Amino acid sequence: MEQLIQGMDVHLDYFVANRNAVLAANRVLAGDPVIQSIMTNELDALRMRLLAVLPLADDGAREAVSAALKSWLVFVQVLCVDWLTHETCTRTQLRDICIGALLGALQPLLAEAPTHQWPPQRGDADA
Repeated sequence: MEQLIQGMDVHLDYFVANRNAVLAANRVLAGDPVIQSIMTNELDALRMRLLAVLPLADDGAREAVSAALKSWLVFVQVLCVDWLTHETCTRTQLRDICIGALLGALQPLLAEAPTHQWPPQRGDADA
C-alpha cells in the first residue's frame, strides 16, 4: 500500500511540476498520432509494472486485472488533468480518490485484501 501511495505522490509531483506540458499533451496535442502513441505506451508500461507486483487471486484473474488497471490509469489521467485545470479538491484528496478507485476495482480479483485502512484517517493535514 505504501508503495502505491508513494507512486501516486511521484505521479502528482510530475504533473504539478510539468503542468503546462501535461495540459498541452492531454488537450491540445492529444489528437496527434505520435503523442497518442507515446501516451499509450507510457500507460501500458505502468500497467505492466503494476500487474507484476499485485497478488492476483489466480492466473485467470490476470486479464481482468489488466483491463481494470488500464481503465484506472485512464481515469487517473483524466482526473489529474481536470484537477490541474480546476483544482476542485486538495492534492491529498485527489491522491486518495485515485487509490480508492483502484482498490475498489481490484479487491474482488486480489488474493489478499489490502491490510491498510482505506481511506486513511483524516487527522493528517492535507497537502
